Amino acid sequence: MKYFQNGINQICAQIIRPLRAEYQQYDLGPIQDLTYTRNDFDLINHCQQRIKVSLFQGNVQSDICIIYLHSANGCRLEALRYVNDILNQNYMFLTFDFTGSGISDGNQVTYGYREIYDLQTVITHISQYVKTIILWGRSMGSVVALLYMQQFQNVFVKCLILDSPFICLQDIVVQMASKRTKIPNFILNSLSSYVSDEIKNQCGFTLNEINCLNNIKFINIPAFFITSKIDTVVSYEQTEKLYNNYQGIKTIYYTNQDHNETRDFTLVDQIMCWLNQQLQSVGQRIKKQIIFKDHSIPIKLIDLNSFNNKERSSTFDDNRIMSISPKQKITNVQQRFQQVLQTQRSAFIERSISTNKMNVSIDVYDTNQIKLMNQNKIKQQNYYNQHTKPITFTKVPNKTRDSSHHRY
Repeated sequence: MKYFQNGINQICAQIIRPLRAEYQQYDLGPIQDLTYTRNDFDLINHCQQRIKVSLFQGNVQSDICIIYLHSANGCRLEALRYVNDILNQNYMFLTFDFTGSGISDGNQVTYGYREIYDLQTVITHISQYVKTIILWGRSMGSVVALLYMQQFQNVFVKCLILDSPFICLQDIVVQMASKRTKIPNFILNSLSSYVSDEIKNQCGFTLNEINCLNNIKFINIPAFFITSKIDTVVSYEQTEKLYNNYQGIKTIYYTNQDHNETRDFTLVDQIMCWLNQQLQSVGQRIKKQIIFKDHSIPIKLIDLNSFNNKERSSTFDDNRIMSISPKQKITNVQQRFQQVLQTQRSAFIERSISTNKMNVSIDVYDTNQIKLMNQNKIKQQNYYNQHTKPITFTKVPNKTRDSSHHRY
């Protein structure tokens, strides 16, 4: 029994403490180059652990940031080869070490169970400076992106780039053990329950809890899936199943590289083209929702003799005015009133012309009739001018009592 428990502990150690990528700060390259500037800083997560972060900014200021999420045994160095391609598209690029990886604090990798809170810490910080966030995950990083969106559904995240995501952690563990040993699968499934219980004791989660398929229906943003039919770690069937159950706009790309091989620049170009198209379409959809469309304003013909404050509020329909300053509101009311006056003028002139045409015959041009017609026109014009004086709007301060009765 002792040897059995030792074997279970060794398997758990390989899962939650894989080979850790160790590097020095200078391995990240120069802090400043002709094309970019890199800012290195630390963030503190909810467990008071330090997260090492690097932010790359190009010469053109941008409000779109791509956050790269590394694999289980990866780190920030994994994202360096994508820096120039991303900055050339005028995006910001951020990469960080999950706790338990790289040179961040922690000593356990939980495949998304704790990493989603690291990601939430990073997004909370960077969302103060950008309006749009794209998550780009590789292997475990893509699982973190899916689990994060299932739980938080952050509105700042507009697109997902998912490179080799898997469905369930238990399936990956059994699959890897089956390839490395000759133990039958039914025995491995039994052993995985012991391994899962031990991981529960050490980390607080079971292998089955890391499942991307359970709540994938809650994600509806565009996603770019990447898989390979020669992948020896995550089979393409798992990525295809996630792709088929995904509810948002989606694209799948098949590469000819194994799981841990470096992605070629052809794939990066495909991702950048797809990303530009999706962000453009997202911007157009948002623009349609927030831009005020030029609807025709209904104008009601009113009697200017009885035009009072009560009729003004009902005529101009102040309920349509959005939350704006009082000065701007007065300006809008003035503009609408001028439209009312213009409509009244046009209606009055047309009514006068049509009345004159009906009362005066073309064949009769008596001098007295012409004089009478001119007099009527003058009277009508004078009457109109007396009742169409421009109305000015001034802001009157509120008074609680009449100060004229007080003596000082």
